[in-house]
Amino acid sequence: MNALDSFAFRIFGGLLLKHEDQFSHLKVTLRQAQIQVPVLHFVSISIFYSIIAGIFGGLGGLVAGKFIFRGITPEIIVSTLHVSSRITRRFETPPLIVEYLPFLLSILAGLLIFSLVASITWGFIMIYPSMKADSRKRAINQVMPHATAYLYVLNRGGGMTIFDIMKSLSERPHLYGTTAREFGNIIRDIECFGKDLQRALWDGGDRTPSEQLRDFVDGLISIVSSGGDVTLYLNNKMELYKNNANKEHKRFLETLALLAEVYITVFVVGPLFLMTVLVVMNLLDPGGGGINKLYILIYGVIPFGTLIFLIFLDMLTGDAEKMPAEKLSLIKPDSFSDVRVKPPTKEDLELIRKINFIEKITRVKNTLLHPISAMIKTPKYAFIVSAPLALGYLAYAFLKGRPLGYGFIEIGSALDDHLYFSFLFLLIPFIIFHELEVRRIRRIEDQIPEFLKRLASINGTGILLADAIAITAQSNMGSLKSELGRVVEDMRWNSNLVDALKRFESRIRTKLTRRSMSLIARASESTGDIHQVISTVAEDADVQKQLKKERAAEMLIYVFIIYVTFFVFLVIVYVLAAFFLPALSGADNPAMSMGVNLEEYTMLFFHAALLQGLGSGLVAGKMGSGSLPSGFKHSIVLMTLSYVLFVVFL
Repeated sequence: MNALDSFAFRIFGGLLLKHEDQFSHLKVTLRQAQIQVPVLHFVSISIFYSIIAGIFGGLGGLVAGKFIFRGITPEIIVSTLHVSSRITRRFETPPLIVEYLPFLLSILAGLLIFSLVASITWGFIMIYPSMKADSRKRAINQVMPHATAYLYVLNRGGGMTIFDIMKSLSERPHLYGTTAREFGNIIRDIECFGKDLQRALWDGGDRTPSEQLRDFVDGLISIVSSGGDVTLYLNNKMELYKNNANKEHKRFLETLALLAEVYITVFVVGPLFLMTVLVVMNLLDPGGGGINKLYILIYGVIPFGTLIFLIFLDMLTGDAEKMPAEKLSLIKPDSFSDVRVKPPTKEDLELIRKINFIEKITRVKNTLLHPISAMIKTPKYAFIVSAPLALGYLAYAFLKGRPLGYGFIEIGSALDDHLYFSFLFLLIPFIIFHELEVRRIRRIEDQIPEFLKRLASINGTGILLADAIAITAQSNMGSLKSELGRVVEDMRWNSNLVDALKRFESRIRTKLTRRSMSLIARASESTGDIHQVISTVAEDADVQKQLKKERAAEMLIYVFIIYVTFFVFLVIVYVLAAFFLPALSGADNPAMSMGVNLEEYTMLFFHAALLQGLGSGLVAGKMGSGSLPSGFKHSIVLMTLSYVLFVVFL
């Protein structure tokens, strides 16, 4: 807690202490959100920062009111608000108010904005814990089927207590995310705070935001206290959570379908209708401000509306939690732990430091000498090359054209082509490497269930797991064949099976593979009956594969609808710019000239098509594959259609 937070508590803490009972629900929410701040401290901080934000907003409103209400009189207010003369005859404005009316209105505006900004800031701060708790709840519920399968598989093999398997799960946050951290809190209560297993489970269920995990922990307490069959309980819960996951997936697809229809109606068809209406209104009443409203619609409503929809889509659909990367480190062998080793000297430590420094320099050097390999492994590295290229091209085009002395229309028309090509230079390298990565992951994950099934069938005949992997590696496993060959080579060079599987997991870097291989490697350390473990993992992998295929098939329809809707939007805008407006501007028929600025309208429609193409592409990618970067390829396609139609055919 910093000095400002402590200062806020000293001011408001004593006043809030009398009303502490009113914040009991917030206290529970803070625990569920894992916000390590006492409830009175949090409320004090909320009040303090709300007042600070309100003061800045009020000062801004006061300054703005000074310019807005300059020279205003009661007569102007009466005429602007169309106040009835019957009311004005009954009330006479005091001379003091008439003299200081601009100042009083500025004070009123400052107070109103102060109240508005402070209220909004207070609302956002107070709702943040519930939003974070809800996010943790979704993350836990999504992983519960896999976490329960992990617990069941390790417990089924025997040799591990319920404490051991929960501790093993808590050590894998890179695979099970928030769920692993929840079990980590239970293990912490036992190891650090001296609680028994039942008490730690009870407290863990009390602080979790997930009803599924709370129900799981409550049932586990009953089983442990009564001496019941933990393996049977875990198996039943695993099957229950799988069925719940299937039902949730169907509801998830229905929600996505509804959101796709809302987007098409509100953010594609709606702006198109408003653009047409505003064009007609401006033609009928050129001084009515229709062109300004068109600017607001194109440069404000369309991009910001799409941005808000994307944020809402990400929050509502609750896509999978982003797991942290596992930190792999070399383990020193203890084969010669009984041999005395001379402690390192100062020269040895200096040499080790130099070796570590050279290794870092070598990694950077390899990245610079082999950039394609680095970008294939990490697609976002493509921006290191493409961003300077795009900015350099745009700067060169801007300095060459030098449109500084012209208006907005001239600047926009001069830089349109260069902005579009800069956008291409920025995104196309990333799109190429990202799609290569996505296809690599898809090919591997398509092969994982088949690989696990073959491995289970071979191991079920009594062949050791290491030999079963070697036999499976010789069959046609597509993209997995080379990686399985490396696993076999690792084991041939006297590496144990667990280490070979861990290196295989770190090389593949897909969530499905990481979970499957980690579970098999951990189970192989605790039980010799690995056949049922592999069968369970294979079944879970196959279910995940089918759910992904079902989502892709369902969402392909709505991605196609977004394309069709955008094409209709583009055609109508093109017709307005190419045929309707030229006829009214007098370009085709001087007798029908209505003084339309054809160049301005053409630029506005062109920008509307580009912005709509960018937004529609991002929405299509988010809905189709659950990934915003996957939408860049759709955006490039839709923007290119707009560019070709307006530049080539207009």
